[in-house]
Amino acid sequence: MKRRDLSEFKTKSVSDLKKKIADLNKQNVESLLQIKMGKTKNVHEALKGRKDIAKLETILRLKILASERNLEEAEKSNKEVLNAAG
Repeated sequence: MKRRDLSEFKTKSVSDLKKKIADLNKQNVESLLQIKMGKTKNVHEALKGRKDIAKLETILRLKILASERNLEEAEKSNKEVLNAAG
């Protein structure tokens, strides 16, 4: 996966990332099966697939943590407003 692709995935939604990770997992399983059956000799393809999955999972995790942090900050600011008003 190229850097340009990664930067595009950083702007996509969580559901799109989950779909792409599922597709890559499926492709990785298929490539491992082909390697074990001897149909392909490109063993680096499986390693590349695992690395791509890890990169996308990292982006997904960062998005989830950022959204949780934003929710916590919003709740904190709401409490401060209520305390100041009361």
